[in-house]
Amino acid sequence: MKKRLIHSFALLLLLALFSLTACNNNDTDAKNTSQQEESSSGAKSGEYAEIGSGANLVKFPEDLEKGIVFATYDRGDIHENIYVNSREAIEAVQNGDELPSGTVITLEGFRDGEIEHYLVMEKRTGWGSQYSPEERNGEWEYQHFTPNREVAKDNIGRCFSCHANQERDDYMNSMDQMKEFDLREISQSNKSSSDTPLAAIPTEHWKVSEISAYMNDSKEVNKEESNVMDDEEKVKKIQDVLLKMYLQQYKS
Repeated sequence: MKKRLIHSFALLLLLALFSLTACNNNDTDAKNTSQQEESSSGAKSGEYAEIGSGANLVKFPEDLEKGIVFATYDRGDIHENIYVNSREAIEAVQNGDELPSGTVITLEGFRDGEIEHYLVMEKRTGWGSQYSPEERNGEWEYQHFTPNREVAKDNIGRCFSCHANQERDDYMNSMDQMKEFDLREISQSNKSSSDTPLAAIPTEHWKVSEISAYMNDSKEVNKEESNVMDDEEKVKKIQDVLLKMYLQQYKS
């Protein structure tokens, strides 16, 4: 009898332990489920940053004019130049690679010949990670600048919406133009700017007079007493002066 009571008590104790363990497991599962639901609802109710809130990271490209215009558009009275800040970006695209971190694309917009705005998109490693997956444009941020190159009051979220459907082209609307851009144009442009084609400078409309030696030191020249040169002498004289100016600048 005593043994039966001991066995019964032991059995009841085991049942109580199993019941307690099951309750604890159920509580843990319920807690985890509740936390997941909170996390999900939190993401929907503002866990992610407001789209475009990182636009302040984008600064106006100081060396815009040194960039490469790889595309232009004309629509009625609208004209747009599209700049990229580096040759390496174009080379990457033409080699089938992604645009590198640090790439800056600038749209320079004109209306009736007057600058109207600048739209800048910049790519940096880690940018955009605070946005929801549905809204994020890779690692791009956008900014709108006025003709004075100051930040404009605008809804930058529209930029994300506009570029979102170009995910396959790294969120660029002008990817095809960049792929087709002839990089030889840059080399030819640089070569032309480094040369000094003095003979190509038009001088037909210039009037050159030969000033007598005793008047060279004078600040005021009596033009009526000077002898006008013929065209051949005039061109040679002008080119000699331009050459001396160039050499002087080169030495300095």
